[in-house]
Amino acid sequence: MKKNTFLKTCIFPAAILLGTANIQAQIELKVLTETGTRFNDVNDSGFGVNVYSYYDFETNQLTPIEQEVFMVQATNNDENVVGTMIYDEPNFILQPGYRVGGTWNAIDFLPEQDPENMDENTVYGISPNNKYITGQLNIGSDYGGFLFDTETQEMIATFDPEGEAGSFYNVNDNGIMVGWVNRPNPGTLRIPAYRTLDGEYHLIPEGQSPSFNLNTINDINSSNQMAGDFNGQPFIYDMSTNTFTRYEIPAGADYATFGSISENGVAVGYANIDIEIRDAIVYHPSLGDQPLYLKDVLAANGVAVNTDDGLLGTASSISPNGEYIVGYLNGPPTWEQGWMVYLDDLILGTNNVSENAVSFYPNPVTDVLHINSNQTIDSVAVYTITGQRVSNITSNNNNKELNISNLASGVYLVKVTRNGSVENLKVVKQ
Repeated sequence: MKKNTFLKTCIFPAAILLGTANIQAQIELKVLTETGTRFNDVNDSGFGVNVYSYYDFETNQLTPIEQEVFMVQATNNDENVVGTMIYDEPNFILQPGYRVGGTWNAIDFLPEQDPENMDENTVYGISPNNKYITGQLNIGSDYGGFLFDTETQEMIATFDPEGEAGSFYNVNDNGIMVGWVNRPNPGTLRIPAYRTLDGEYHLIPEGQSPSFNLNTINDINSSNQMAGDFNGQPFIYDMSTNTFTRYEIPAGADYATFGSISENGVAVGYANIDIEIRDAIVYHPSLGDQPLYLKDVLAANGVAVNTDDGLLGTASSISPNGEYIVGYLNGPPTWEQGWMVYLDDLILGTNNVSENAVSFYPNPVTDVLHINSNQTIDSVAVYTITGQRVSNITSNNNNKELNISNLASGVYLVKVTRNGSVENLKVVKQ
């Protein structure tokens, strides 16, 4: 298989990556030359799922999916996979399925469903702990979501009692499903919504109705941070703090969305440039306060995007650790080419330690975070994944004890300023 590979070792410019001086990172872009290789998902090992194949970033090899499987949709760090299996081949009826431990298992239709009469189940996501699978189903003309428990083998259909239709695109370890519901008055609008295990539907942002017809939550991480779009603008919602943050549409585009969010709060998606023309975007507080075009981040590190139109199209998913991004180029849907970017620790900048690096422990932390440096620490600031500053402390010594017991559980970015430079620390609060 031919590949389009660009490799560069460099220092990320301070103008792009704020406050991470003296940090080096290695990044790489691989664009697949085979058609029909659109990426749907990727895990922390660079294991990706195309529609009809698996892909390994290290070996740059595609492997066809199993014979009993029609297409694959999502994966997790255990390389367990959800997709679509053949139910009735002569009549081309499909059903959801999942692979655990290398074995595929079908998810049966509900007793009230009639697959011979166009009742369908479409699978979209699997939780990191393998327990939950979600997607969309219909019973006749009623469309909603489903939640399947791989441990109990129980499948439930869930319909918004106040809407016309709905769908769920992903689910986390807490069983929280994210997607959209239709609200018919006035008109029919898709509204971002999530459902908790108690069966309750929650609409975001609270008390606001969109003017665009299409709005959704596309993804959720284990810290209950969600990513999607509202009125054509990308957003991140932090359920633990009830913080809804909407971001600007990148220059030259008319709308944008976040399609995926990592466990450390890196969000990716696309901006719509023109009719059927998109360009991938990426966001994290360490990159600035607004989304950037991914190709610009790569270009700042000497990695050129030599595609036919100079664009990356759609970023469909980011790995939980924020190191791999996958997507597909612009073009006819059947022939879209997939691509994968390896960022190493480019955005978060915490793995490669310089001579004057900051050390910290414990991580995860419950109450007190200990920060040590062989240079005087000037200040320490704590930010949520959505960029909200929740703490700012001045200092004049080399060691700091930071009490974060009052913060909600989740992932935080701790910025340590020393002698005019800033080190970014990724911290998990339990």
